[in-house]
Amino acid sequence: MRICMLLNAVYPTDIRLAKEVKSLTADGHTVFILSEADEGLPDREEVGSATVIRRPFQAAYAGLDGVFAGARTLTTGVVESWMRALDDIVPAEGIEAFHAHDLPMVHTALAAGERHGLPVVADLHENWPEAVKQYRRGSSLGSLTNLRYLADRVARPVFRWKRIERDAVRGADRVVTVTDEAADHYVEDCGVDRSKIDVVSNYVAMDTFGDAELRDVGFDDEFVISYVGTLGGPHRGLDAVVRAMPAVLERVPNARLLVVGNGEEYRRHLESLVSELGVGNHVTFTGRVPFDDVPSYIAASDVCLVPHQSTGHTETTVPHKLFQYMAMSRPVVVTDVAPLRRIVRETDSGMVVQPDNPAGFALAFVELANDEARARTLGENGRRAVEETYNWGRAGEALCECYRKLRNTSGAPERNAELSIV
Repeated sequence: MRICMLLNAVYPTDIRLAKEVKSLTADGHTVFILSEADEGLPDREEVGSATVIRRPFQAAYAGLDGVFAGARTLTTGVVESWMRALDDIVPAEGIEAFHAHDLPMVHTALAAGERHGLPVVADLHENWPEAVKQYRRGSSLGSLTNLRYLADRVARPVFRWKRIERDAVRGADRVVTVTDEAADHYVEDCGVDRSKIDVVSNYVAMDTFGDAELRDVGFDDEFVISYVGTLGGPHRGLDAVVRAMPAVLERVPNARLLVVGNGEEYRRHLESLVSELGVGNHVTFTGRVPFDDVPSYIAASDVCLVPHQSTGHTETTVPHKLFQYMAMSRPVVVTDVAPLRRIVRETDSGMVVQPDNPAGFALAFVELANDEARARTLGENGRRAVEETYNWGRAGEALCECYRKLRNTSGAPERNAELSIV
């Protein structure tokens, strides 16, 4: 099939999307990615095995006309500038299916699908309404001066996002999600038939992590506890890890907490907490690093973290980092949220502690530091699980199977691209 993916971001940026493109094109599909424009990037180019078409969609919101365009988008969920681009691309490229990445793009894809008689795949990387609730809770006061942020918050409260989600997953021909828990949510809370949901998890590509070329990033002769990922806010759970460090250092004097990634506001909060606790000599913030360097930082670690708090979002999603850690044979310490708990206990690849529990984190770190054989076994178990099950080869095959089902489906569901007003 000739597939047009809709990505409301600049591509290339998304590692999941890149893996999806590789799998789909290897299975004989042709993939186009419609994405935002960016200075210095061409309007059209080949990136990997996909053709990327970029348009300055944000420019449509400039000036008075942009205010009205934004209001229409908030009301209908359909972005007119994207529709115009799709109207051009469909006949020019012979598009046969739309693939919308994340909930905000699904209604535009549904409207385009209805106009052109094409099927739609809704690829939901995360539980969007719960993510909105989570990020709004952590928003700074400065956000309240951003008119677009305020308009979105007023026009699309969380309960409306839930209605948008329900309508989107019911209207799509296929729904792709990342965990079994998320699939259960769409069935139980949105009334979707389980047979049209495909679980394509954020598994790791073994050639990227399992066999990565490594460089020396330092931290020799230290017991390194690492978190790799965006510092998106308090729900990441690193407060409890920082608070665990004084107790860890009493038993493991050479311990170091290594935070690889960035997020200015939450990082400042964590740095303040580090200073307050007097553990600055044992905590390193690298900021953002090139993706190619991530395996080297994981390799320099003795134990790796996913300390997420329990929220409606984290209970239905799973981050790439978990599988990256496992592929690098590192024992993991995760919190007791459903997908993390299930995977780590099924694979015996690490330890599960309660969220927001500094004492629990400290006990886990000290145990792993003092029992190298146990830590090594957990890491080996994780690596074996990735080689056998939790690898992108299997996830990519699930995505290709989704398109085989799509191709064999006769007729598309009747759609209504209008969003619920309440």
